[in-house]
Amino acid sequence: MQSQDDYEAYRALFRYSSLGIIISNSEGVIEQINPFANDLFGYEDNELIGQKIEVLLPQRFKGGHVQRRSDYNANPKARAIGIGMDLLALKKNGTEFPVEISLAHYEANGKTQIMSFITDITERKKTMEELKKLNVELEKKVSERTIELSEAIMELQHTNEHLNYEMEQRKKAEEELWAAFEKEKELSELKSRFVSMASHEFRTPLSGILSSVSLIAKYQSASDEDKRNRHIQTIKTSVQHLTNILNDFLSLDKLEEGKIKCYPSVFSIVDFTKELVDEMHALFNQDNRIVYEHQGDVVLISLDKDMLRNVLINLLSNAMKYSKATTKINFITEVRNEKLTITIQDYGIGIPEAEQKHLFERFFRAQNVLNVPGTGLGLNIVKRYLDLMEGSMDFKSRENEGTTFTIVFPQRS
Repeated sequence: MQSQDDYEAYRALFRYSSLGIIISNSEGVIEQINPFANDLFGYEDNELIGQKIEVLLPQRFKGGHVQRRSDYNANPKARAIGIGMDLLALKKNGTEFPVEISLAHYEANGKTQIMSFITDITERKKTMEELKKLNVELEKKVSERTIELSEAIMELQHTNEHLNYEMEQRKKAEEELWAAFEKEKELSELKSRFVSMASHEFRTPLSGILSSVSLIAKYQSASDEDKRNRHIQTIKTSVQHLTNILNDFLSLDKLEEGKIKCYPSVFSIVDFTKELVDEMHALFNQDNRIVYEHQGDVVLISLDKDMLRNVLINLLSNAMKYSKATTKINFITEVRNEKLTITIQDYGIGIPEAEQKHLFERFFRAQNVLNVPGTGLGLNIVKRYLDLMEGSMDFKSRENEGTTFTIVFPQRS
């Protein structure tokens, strides 16, 4: 229990404090107010007892304060308000003055009592205004001095302009020289890669053709027909491979020179794709390997038919070349929300993750496909065709699990 001395000390603190102290209940009714607070607001002793705390606020703030008091009662805790804000209180004579207020609460006889500690910050505000005025004057002087310095700097810059121009010109010349060197280096690397690829890709089918032609001459009898047909098929396949290589070179050359233009036409994606699948099965001598499905009711699209055919033949050929002959290849088309989406998914050898960033570079071939015929130009050409048709392509691949290419073309109704 508190002693009488403690009580008297608290009472003296309340009565003689140079801080305004108001004690109110949870309804905002003033129950106690110290002399300093009475003097602060211009009231006589006990004149404010029983009145709502809002009597000490300007009229325009009273409504909002009732809500804030309700919020505080719901979650009472010690806090300061008004710091850094223009919080105003109202004297009895109608004069408004700036204040800072701290709130605290305690329980007495089972009821919540709220203590408001009020500080008049009029003098502080005046001091701040004077400081602001001084700051404005100081900023003005700084600005004037800055202008003087700026003029001096501009004069110095003018003096150095010629030197800077010469340095920029020299830097530009060095950059152009370095760019030319890098371009020459790139061309040299491309030539080396082309020679290496071409010597390998031409030698293999030409050797096959020469060998088959020599062997056909030995099979003269009717019983040798199967052997002759087998070698004839080898010659056809080799010729087709050489034709594909030359077509890649010609396509790349035309694309580089900007000779290929996009000529859209309207056609059925389903009919077009079914014919393409039959062609691919015949080319690879495999039936029902490509599983085609169209999703959605819309089948008419507008694209360059020849470009689209070249793109899909390239992707489907890769899917068949780089996966086992016994695995299916999923081929899906979908027209929805003014977009044509084409998905080609295989379950083949995949693309090594470290090499995927080079996939669309000219003559690039991943390390795990070097034993499979190819020029390394196909996907580079595909990317250029897609750019011409305003299409985009994404892919996902995991080595030894397969690859999925997704192509999207905008379709305008």
